[in-house]
Amino acid sequence: MPANLPPQYLEAEKKFRQAHTNQEKLEALEEMLSIIPKHKGTEKLQAEIKQRISKLRKQATREKKSQAKTHHDPYFIERAGAAQIAIVGPPNSGKSTFLATLTRARPEIADFPFSTYYPTPGMMEYQDIQIQLIDFPPIADENIEGNFTNALRRADAILLIADATSKRLLEDIEIVEKALGKSKISFLPRPLPSLSWTFLPLIIMLNKVETPSSQENLALCQELWQDKTEVIGISLKTKNKETIERIKEKIFQLAGIIRIYSKPPGLPPDLSRPFILKKGETVKDLAEQIHRDIAQEIKGARVWGSGKFDGQLVSVDHPLEDKDIVEIHT
Repeated sequence: MPANLPPQYLEAEKKFRQAHTNQEKLEALEEMLSIIPKHKGTEKLQAEIKQRISKLRKQATREKKSQAKTHHDPYFIERAGAAQIAIVGPPNSGKSTFLATLTRARPEIADFPFSTYYPTPGMMEYQDIQIQLIDFPPIADENIEGNFTNALRRADAILLIADATSKRLLEDIEIVEKALGKSKISFLPRPLPSLSWTFLPLIIMLNKVETPSSQENLALCQELWQDKTEVIGISLKTKNKETIERIKEKIFQLAGIIRIYSKPPGLPPDLSRPFILKKGETVKDLAEQIHRDIAQEIKGARVWGSGKFDGQLVSVDHPLEDKDIVEIHT
């Protein structure tokens, strides 16, 4: 061993020998390297320490990658499309059939409950945009796990599907409502109890509204829930195109988004790829989405659609509406 090693180095070397974890060994080695005198007599030892540090860091990287694979969250669905809508409901409510009807997804559809074990995404085409629908596992009691809750919070809105023919219809809906409340998710347009709560718009769609008794159940739910949210009756039995388009329109409204088309000065508007904004957002919000520099330099815009007349010159605070065409002026 090279001579003239300070006591601090020997103490760090002792820590290394007594270390039980790779992290403790790595910290001791890094301390040894910072303390060791830098001269020709210690070059070999420096190289050995650096080699050990490199080996431990590579091992730590491999372990992190392995842990990432091991701790994969099946409830995490990467966002896609113009909005993300969570589909929830009690067992055997028809959620999977709903997803398969409105998207190209092919979830497992069965007569027995709990055929959906993990969230299943699908893309719904609506006119010139796509909206992501996610079929979540059924909610059968008031307690849902943390990953489930976190996934719901990431959505833009919730669609509650229930079976209009179920003898437990009111109870089924109430269980889902309580489960959301326990997860601190509110769908009521009122101040939230605290900052830890999340507001998500929600509508209820009662499936299988095809008989007089199911229509009576629909009317009852609409009466009971009229002060909370909208209740809509649907039937996917015939896959009627008009019915499906009506459902898509409702989902688009639930998402709370608008489509805006940009128009360069002196050129026709680009109608192929709309910008997606939240309802109530303004010309300024559109400019920020296009480019930060444009948002800083914008003076106003001409709007076709929500203006009093086509091409009206408006301020940056002008609220936009769905399908507006906007020509930004800087």
